Amino acid sequence: MNQKQKDDLQTKKFAKIRNRKYLIIGVVVFFIILFIALVVFLSWPRQGTEMTENNSGTTTAYGVEIENKCLTQLQDFIKNYGADYSKCLVDFSFNEEYCGGFDPDTQGLSDVNLIVILDSSGSMAEEVNSQKKIDIAKNVISDFMAKIPKGVKTGLIVYGHKGSNSVADKDLSCRGIEEVIKLSDNNSSNIISAMDSFNAKGWTPIAGSLDFARDILKNKVTDNKNYLILVSDGAESCDGNPIKSAQDLRSGVPGIKLNIIGFSTDYATRSFLEKIAIWGGGSYLSTDNSLAIAKAFNDQLLLIKKDCLTTTIFKAFSMNDSNNINNLDCWLDAYNKESEDYKINVSRRVIGPECSLEVSDALKVRHTEAWNKKQELEDKNRAIYEKIEADLKSKLKELNSIKN
Repeated sequence: MNQKQKDDLQTKKFAKIRNRKYLIIGVVVFFIILFIALVVFLSWPRQGTEMTENNSGTTTAYGVEIENKCLTQLQDFIKNYGADYSKCLVDFSFNEEYCGGFDPDTQGLSDVNLIVILDSSGSMAEEVNSQKKIDIAKNVISDFMAKIPKGVKTGLIVYGHKGSNSVADKDLSCRGIEEVIKLSDNNSSNIISAMDSFNAKGWTPIAGSLDFARDILKNKVTDNKNYLILVSDGAESCDGNPIKSAQDLRSGVPGIKLNIIGFSTDYATRSFLEKIAIWGGGSYLSTDNSLAIAKAFNDQLLLIKKDCLTTTIFKAFSMNDSNNINNLDCWLDAYNKESEDYKINVSRRVIGPECSLEVSDALKVRHTEAWNKKQELEDKNRAIYEKIEADLKSKLKELNSIKN
């Protein structure tokens, strides 16, 4: 073997050794890469599990993301200090018996008092168109009371029916004021029997009769629904002071309306009776025949119905307005107390500093939700009131369209 052949053989041997070395290095590198990839692969699921655990460590309260440990503090706070906002969500209700379900023609007028005072003095025995004044008045009053809504409490006071119009009987007649129908539920049979129990005879104690009515009504006062109707054809003849008695009536019976119907009276008497009516918070109507006095009483009936409706509208408005204000005050009180209790719990570290912001944010949302519910209820209550108001005004419009 020559030298050249030896060199070639040696070169091939080195090449084989080099190639083997490269192979080993390649294998090592491959396994290193494979190991790294395996480590990365095995570590990837472990990272996903930590994120799930982190996610499961929070929850949503009132739309706020909050950690479970903070959620526990929030729940404990609400349990021990949380305001009951449901108490601030009171519905507006107007279902009481008042104007009979808003219809003054039914028994719902149970809180209205009406007394008629009838002059039965000697002058009422005079005739108008072949009829005694007293008989005309009796018939009209009987018809009027029969038309009064069932629930209205009615009464009838009579004066001048005792003794006579002689001077000798003045004291007896002036003191002889009588409640022939006691103020109570309307009863047609009582009206008929009462009208048959007296006739026109004596003197005219107008002041005394107003004082008498005041003593009855002052113990049965209802707000702005007390009516007194006086039918008379003459001036005071019993030495009383009707103007002062009218003033005392008005101050003693708040909201009283004294309406006087003057029956066939002269100018001086009309002026005198009108002054009494004005001081009694009412009005004066002059009549001179049966049709006129009947119309006067029908006007009084219409007035009672209108007053009832007007008062009902105002009362419904006031109740709804008061209800909304009470709900607002309730929310404000609840909010202020809860806010103050929250500050105290934070200062005492019952709510930890790491949770104070999250708990505060959740409580703010809770406050807002309660406020929005209150506002929604207020809108609902307003719609209920507006329906009641519309119904009442429609009825009032009907009454106003009646031609007297």
